Amino acid sequence: MSADVTPPGSGPHHHADPTVSSVKQLYATALSCGIPDCGEPLYRENTTTGARILNSRVAHIHARSEGGPRWDAEMSADANRAFDNLILLCERHASEIDITPEHFPADLLRTWKRLQIEAHSHARSRSLTDAEAAEVATASFTVDDLMERLTAVLPFSARSRSRAQALVLASKGSHARSVVRLRSTPADRVEAVWAWKTEQADPVVAVPAGAVRVMVAPMGAGKSELAERWWGQGLTLAWADSRIAIPVWLEAREVTSTLASAVQEALGGDPGIDSRIVLDNLDTVSPKRADQLLNEARRLVLTWPQASVLVTTRPGAGSVDDAERLEVAPWTAQQGLDLLNTVTGEEYVPALEVHEMRQLLTSPLQVHALASRLRAGGDTRVSARELLTGLAGSILEREHPEASQEVWAALPLLAARILNQQRPVQANTFVRQHVLWELEKTGLVVNHSGVLRFALPLFEQHFAAQALQDEEVLAETAAGPDLFPRWRYAIAFAVASATEEDAETIMLRLTRSNPAAASWVLDEVTRPAPDTGPPPVPTSPMAGAATTTQEGKESALAVGDRLREATVSWLQGLGEVGHLLAPHHQGALAPWGVYLNRDWLTVAQAREGVLDEDLVVRPDINPQEPWQRQYFLDRSSFPLPHGSLARWTWSRQRLRRPLAHHVRRGTLLVSHTSPLAWERAWFLAQQIMTQGLPASQRPEIPLHDLRAAVDVLMAQVERAKWCRWHWTRHTVDSADIRWLHAHLQRLPGDTLTDPRPPADLAPSHPRYIWQTYSSELTRSIAHDVVRDALMGYRDLVDRNFPRFGAALGLYSIFPVHAEGFVIMPQSDTSDAFSATIAYTLRRSPASSPHDAPTVELGLAEESAFPQPWANLQEEHASVFHQPALHHEELSTGMERQATSLAYSWLIQDLRAVGWLETHVTFDD
Repeated sequence: MSADVTPPGSGPHHHADPTVSSVKQLYATALSCGIPDCGEPLYRENTTTGARILNSRVAHIHARSEGGPRWDAEMSADANRAFDNLILLCERHASEIDITPEHFPADLLRTWKRLQIEAHSHARSRSLTDAEAAEVATASFTVDDLMERLTAVLPFSARSRSRAQALVLASKGSHARSVVRLRSTPADRVEAVWAWKTEQADPVVAVPAGAVRVMVAPMGAGKSELAERWWGQGLTLAWADSRIAIPVWLEAREVTSTLASAVQEALGGDPGIDSRIVLDNLDTVSPKRADQLLNEARRLVLTWPQASVLVTTRPGAGSVDDAERLEVAPWTAQQGLDLLNTVTGEEYVPALEVHEMRQLLTSPLQVHALASRLRAGGDTRVSARELLTGLAGSILEREHPEASQEVWAALPLLAARILNQQRPVQANTFVRQHVLWELEKTGLVVNHSGVLRFALPLFEQHFAAQALQDEEVLAETAAGPDLFPRWRYAIAFAVASATEEDAETIMLRLTRSNPAAASWVLDEVTRPAPDTGPPPVPTSPMAGAATTTQEGKESALAVGDRLREATVSWLQGLGEVGHLLAPHHQGALAPWGVYLNRDWLTVAQAREGVLDEDLVVRPDINPQEPWQRQYFLDRSSFPLPHGSLARWTWSRQRLRRPLAHHVRRGTLLVSHTSPLAWERAWFLAQQIMTQGLPASQRPEIPLHDLRAAVDVLMAQVERAKWCRWHWTRHTVDSADIRWLHAHLQRLPGDTLTDPRPPADLAPSHPRYIWQTYSSELTRSIAHDVVRDALMGYRDLVDRNFPRFGAALGLYSIFPVHAEGFVIMPQSDTSDAFSATIAYTLRRSPASSPHDAPTVELGLAEESAFPQPWANLQEEHASVFHQPALHHEELSTGMERQATSLAYSWLIQDLRAVGWLETHVTFDD
C-alpha cells in the first residue's frame, strides 16, 4: 500500500539466533516501525520468516541493517508506488484498505507513516538491557516452532514437512515395507534377515532419467525387493545431496487420481529435480487401469525429464514395450540357501541336494515358506509337495479371487492342458473371451501375448490335482512314461488331499501303470512316524486275536489279502523283473501262508505245490514253532502296518531288498547281445576257468572248454537247493551258473574274448595298472566303456523297468551324446590310483530314440584340465535328470567297467524315485 511516504527501507534478511545482541537489534528495528498499536500481527508479503517475534504487534520483520527513514511530500507517481514507500500493516488493516480504499484517504496514510517515522526516531534513544534481552530470547521460538504451530491449524501438506523429517519418514517407510514382506519370518529372525538383505551386493537395476522401466516377474520372484534396492539407492543419494529429491514409493491400487498428482502430493511439489518413483504391484489393478497408469508414467517423465519411474508387475498386466521391460532373473540356489540359513539360523546344505529342494531356493517366496516349514518341524528332509501345498493354499486364501463357477471349472482344465502339452496354452483355443477376461482378473492366470499360463507354477499342480480328483484326467495318463515328471506334484497333491479310500484307489492304479511314479508319490505323501515303541493293538479289519478262533482266521485273511494285493500290484507294474524280486509259480506270485497273533503278522512264501490257494491261514508258521522248511521258502514276522497307505510302504520295502541285492551284484536282466552281458560272461568265465587266480587269466577262452566246465557246475546246481563258490574276493552262485549256462547256448564262434584290450606298456616297476596303458589306449578304452555303459543302461531300463520312463533321469534324455576328457595323471606321479574321466551327458537332438549313443572323449593332463568345465558344476541337477558334469575313476584293469558305470547311473535314478535306499552300491 503506497502512502506518498518512504518507510524504512528493505535490506538483507535477518536469520538471527535468540542471542542477546540479535534480540537488541531486532527490538530497535521493531520500535522504528512506528505502527499504530492495533494488537494485530503485521502483514507484508515476502517478509523474512527467520526473524524472532518480539511482541504481540510484530509477526514478521523486514529489517534493514543501515539507513534511516525519509519522507518527501512532493514525489512522482512512480516513486509514490515504489517498494520503499510501503507501510507495514497488520493483516486486518491491509485487507480493509485493499477492499475499501475509499475509506482510507491519503492524509490518513500519511499520518500513519509519520507515526512510523517518529517511532523510529524515538527508538534510537531506547534499548533493552542484557537481562531483558535474555528474557526475550528465552521466550522466543524458532521457525520450526512456528511451522509446528501452523501445521496444527492448517490442512496437512508435504510442503510443511522439513526435508530432514521427510528423509527420516522415507527411511522408516522402506523399513516398514521390508518388515511387512517378512511377515512370514519368525519374529526372532526378522532382524537377522533384514541385515542379510541390507548386505546384499547384487547389481541395482538401472533406470535412466526421463525413462520408464517395467520389472516383469511372477509372484514371489523378488521384484519388489529389487525395486526397493533401486529406491533405497536413491534415498541414500538424497541424504547426501539436497539437490536430489527424496524418492517416492507408490502402490498402484492406492493411486486414485493421476500418477502425476500422486507424485506431486508425495513430493510436496513437482518432480523438478532428480526424482526416483516406484509404482509397485501394477498387476493389482485392472488391465485398463494398468495401461492408464503406464501412459501417465510415460507422460510424467516427458514432462519432467529428470524423473525416472520403475514399475513392478506380474506378467500380463499392462501393455509393456520391449524397450521398457526388465526381466527379473531367478535367484541362484546359493543365494536362496544363504537366505534360508539366515532365516533358520542353521546350516541345511547336506539336506538340500535333491533338485526339488534346490528349485525351491530360487524364489524368495518359496525360501521363506521352506524356512517356516523347517523351523516348525525341525526336519531337513521336508516334503516339497507338503510345502508347496501349504503355500498354494495360503496364497489362494489370502488372494481369494472372486470368479464365476465357469472360471473355477476352467482352472483345472487349463492346468491339465498345460501339463499335458508341456507348454503354455493359446488363449483363443481354450475358452470364450468373457471367461478369458475373468481368468485374468483372478490374478491366478497370466495372459501374455495371447498365451495362458499360471502366475505361479505351483498353481498348475494345485489345479491339476483337482483335474485328477474329478477324473478329468486319468491317473494312468498323468503317470505315463513321458508325462509323469510334469504331473508328479499334481498326483501327489491329489493323493494327499483325497479321502483314505480314494487315495488307496489312486495308488492301486499308479503301481500297476508306473511303479516309479507310485513310489515317488508314496515318499512325497508319507513321512516316517517317530519311533514311539510298539504299535497299539489293532482294532480295525487289520486286527485280530490269535487264529485259533474263526474270527481270528478271518482277520488274518483280511490283513494278508490287503498286503498281498499291494505286492501283486507292484509286481504287475514292474513286469519281468518281478520274478527276480519274489518267488513265482507258473507266472504268478507264490502262495502265502499267514498267521496273526494280536498285532503281529507272520507271512511265509510257500514252495511249489504246497498250497492250493493264494492265501491260507497256517498256524504252523507261528514264530514260536519250528520253521517248516520243507513247505515254505521263508518266514517273516512284523507288526501290522499302520497309517495311511502303510501297506504300500510295507510291500515296496519287501521288494526293495531283493532288488538291492541284484543291483549290488549286477545281475538284473539284460539281453544276451548287451555289452553288459558280454562283460558278465567274461567275468564269470574268468572265475570259473582260473578259480580266481590272476596269474592264470588269458585274453580269450575256448567256448568248448568253458561249456564243459559250466556243465559240471550246472549238475551240482540241479542237485542242490543253492550253491555258492567263493574265489578270492568274488562269489559265484547258482543264479550265476544258470544264467551263464543259458547265455553260452546263444554265443556263436569258438572263443570268448576279453571285452577290453590288454595293456600295451611294460614299465620297469609299475605301481598301478594305469601305468601299463598308454594315454591313447586309455582314451580308446574309456570311449568304449562309456558307449557300452550307455547302451547297457538303456537295456537295463528296457528289460527291468519298462514303465518307469522319464522318471529315470538318464533314460529321459535319450538319445544321448557323451562328451568329455580322459584325464591322465602326470608322468612323474607315483601316488595317482587311476586315470579319470570328466564328461557330460546330454540329449542328442539329431538322433532318433533308439540310435546308439555317441561319445567324444579327448585327452588332457591334470595340470592342463580345461577350466570351462568347472562352470558346468553350477548347473542344476534334477531328480529326473543326471548332473551336467560327471567325474569317474577309470580303473583300466577292472573286470566290469561298463557294468559298473551303467549301474552307478541306474542306482542314482532308482534312489531318486524311492526304489533303492542310499547305501546301495555296486559290488565292483
